[in-house]
Amino acid sequence: MKKLEQFVKDYIETWSTKNANERQKLIEKVYDTSANFYANEPGDDAVELQGWNKIFENITQVNKRLVVGNELITELTGFSENHNTLRVSWQMKTPKGEVVMKGMNFLKLNNSGKIEKDYIYIN
Repeated sequence: MKKLEQFVKDYIETWSTKNANERQKLIEKVYDTSANFYANEPGDDAVELQGWNKIFENITQVNKRLVVGNELITELTGFSENHNTLRVSWQMKTPKGEVVMKGMNFLKLNNSGKIEKDYIYIN
């Protein structure tokens, strides 16, 4: 369980860290090289990305807007595993602790334990 807990913490940190070099290392640690990322939120265009570079660009854009620009802090609120899949719940808070966004990601892992598909759902 400790290994899985660290994996989930690394995944959340991928989205949270302001350091681009650290973000790249974490992406390479948790995502398969040809991983897919999917988002389809109301009011936004559907997103389908493939590979480390595209995922890095997307996470960096989100990070600049929410973490750097709005000083939001991403907090893990829970996770569960089921046959090479993970459900990771999170929330984003202001520095004063006000929750401004909640969501979860559904992750399909490959046989090496890296993310091959990442689906985001924002509440």
